[in-house]
This record gives sequence, structure tokens and C-alpha cells, in this order.
Amino acid sequence: MKKPISVPFQMPESDDGKYIAVLCEDSILKTRREQLGLSQQQVADMAHIPLKQYQRLETGETGIVGTSFKIGLSVCTVLLLDPYSFLPADIEQPDPKTMKPVPMFHNDLPDDLFAPRRTGRKTAWKDIKTVFVNYMDYSLLIPYDVLYILGDIKFVQLSWNIPARRIVICAAEENDEGAIDVPVSKYEHELFALPSLIEKQNPIEAMGWGDIPHSLEARLVHDKSGKVYLMIDLKTAKPADTSQIDGFLTTPQCFKQL
Repeated sequence: MKKPISVPFQMPESDDGKYIAVLCEDSILKTRREQLGLSQQQVADMAHIPLKQYQRLETGETGIVGTSFKIGLSVCTVLLLDPYSFLPADIEQPDPKTMKPVPMFHNDLPDDLFAPRRTGRKTAWKDIKTVFVNYMDYSLLIPYDVLYILGDIKFVQLSWNIPARRIVICAAEENDEGAIDVPVSKYEHELFALPSLIEKQNPIEAMGWGDIPHSLEARLVHDKSGKVYLMIDLKTAKPADTSQIDGFLTTPQCFKQL
């Protein structure tokens, strides 16, 4: 989203110009809404909040400063108001010159593999997708809608970090070493199976999961050059809820409902 614009709010003046009306928060919201020719429902829809939630702001039942950060910013953005104009005048700020540099983090992964994107836990959790393991041949099963976050790709490369129990997948060209063909999916959410490749120390086989299908967490990461990978963390594995891959997903025989 682009940085929102704001238009300074002018308090109403008397027709003779001698007086200025000092409006409270709720009156400011109502006046600006009417200036923009919007209904309460339109403001609520544009701010992605319930109508009653906005009405409580405009009636003064809830103060714009006392509401949640997200709602307050959303309403101010829709009404082209500067949210800082609602803050008390005595708010102080520290000197930005005292700010320390961004801290470094320890990278325990090979330099030639990737450097994970570091984000806040709440944000990162939204990016987590689910992939599965076929316990019969230990192949990796990835829903196409997860694979497509790498783009509309025809070939992939698969690499893994044995000690870290992590697998990474990236887009590849046909002539790249170890390129694996991605067949055209018959259905939008079909599963794409990556074989175990029968290599020594296959991390999937090394986990010793037995004959139970497992689900794994996967997320989008990128290295310092900007190349994008799908990282799959084997340490997050748990017995799969096979209902997640029923219906539109092409369900392998080993994942049939019990």
C-alpha cells in the first residue's frame, strides 16, 4: 500500500469570521465524512470494519484514540485525516540519533543455500503453508497452490540441509543441474509429488516417521541476491490431518481416509 495522503482539517468558522468552532473527535469524523460526500456505510466498507463500529466512533461512544490501532488508522486513511492530529500535544519522542543499528543474526546455514527471511512471528505465521509426506516412498507432496507462490514454473531444483532438517525448492530452467519437471496440473489444487530421489542420507527417510503420513510447514524465503525459495522445515512435522487433502486435491492412495 502506498503511503496514505492526508488533508489538514479546518475547524468551521462563523460567517463573520470572528469565531472558530472547536470540534471534538466525533464531530471531526462526521464533518469530514460529509465533506467527502460519504455515508457511514461507505466509510465502514472502505475501512473494512462493521458499520456499528464506525457509528460508535462518530457518536463519541468510542474515541478514535481509544480504539484499536488498526481501526483508528483505517478510518483516518479513508477520511484523509492525519491520525497524529488526534494525539495529545504532550507526547514526547526520543532523539533518533540515539537509535542503534539493526542487530545482526547468526546464520547457521550454508552460504550457498539461502538466508531465511527474518520477520515477526505474527507476520511469518500468516505466510506458512502446509505440505505433506507420502509415507510409502517418502516423497514430498506439495499442493499446486503452494508451489505456485514461486511463480508459474515448469522446472524446480530441490536441495536440503541435513543437520538443519530443512528442504528448499526453487524455480529452475530445463538445463539446470538436477532440474525436476513440473507436469501441467489437471486441477487447480492438485498435489505435485517430488520423489525421494533415492539419495543417501535422505532427510525425509532419516526422520524415521514410520507408516504415518505427516504434514509439514513451508514458507517463502529469499537469499541475499533476492532469489526466492520455498523452505520446508521437517522439524515441524506432525501426523497429517488427511481431511486437508480431500475433495479438490488429488489424493494419493496412501492418503486415503481411514
